[in-house]
Amino acid sequence: MRQQPDQVIRLALVDGQSIFREGLRALMDQEGDLEVVAQATDVNAAEKLQVQVDVVVTDLALGDATREEVIRRLHVCFKDAAIVALTVLDDLATVQQVLAAGADGYVLKSANKNDLFAGIRTVARGGLYLQPSIGVAFASRPNEDAARPAVNGLTPKETDVLRLLALGHTNAEIAQLVGASLRTIETHRAHIHQKLDRHTRAELVRFALDAGLLRLDEEGAPAPDRRIVNRQTSAPG
Repeated sequence: MRQQPDQVIRLALVDGQSIFREGLRALMDQEGDLEVVAQATDVNAAEKLQVQVDVVVTDLALGDATREEVIRRLHVCFKDAAIVALTVLDDLATVQQVLAAGADGYVLKSANKNDLFAGIRTVARGGLYLQPSIGVAFASRPNEDAARPAVNGLTPKETDVLRLLALGHTNAEIAQLVGASLRTIETHRAHIHQKLDRHTRAELVRFALDAGLLRLDEEGAPAPDRRIVNRQTSAPG
């Protein structure tokens, strides 16, 4: 079961670099609600662990396993745990692939520790977390949604708002991004929840991925804008 508020979050760390893992553990030991109870060097070693955890923090470059395979195998091994990818891989195609494979969070190894801790706490409570700069990079891509057909009865504007909600933006941020009033965005959001019958951010992210709203450029096409911007923003609200 995912942990409840005010409970200690039990963690497993999966990374091939022991010094990196120990450094993470030392940082987490300073947080009263985070406890590292298991470590593994790769997926094979993780599958041999006999421990229940709330969150698995994992690298994506683990031996011969593909990135998607890492996530799927860890989900099988830790059935009730959320998975946070902690990686140097900063291209948006990988972010989408890993989320589609079932990851609950994505954080870069270059991130501030507070981003990682926020991600762990968010996914432990059943949410889905993208490091803020990743959401910025997605949102800054050219918007092609206007050319898309209606999705589940959503208007083009509602579809655009759904995409930005899935990226973790607050109503106020979306209002600034699309040049609309806060009240208009709140109305769009209410319509989205009603039409899709999905009421949490995690549900909206999964729907947006399945509907192709976060889809990147077509396979094989050049992607000059794929690198994630380095500027940091506040955590998604």
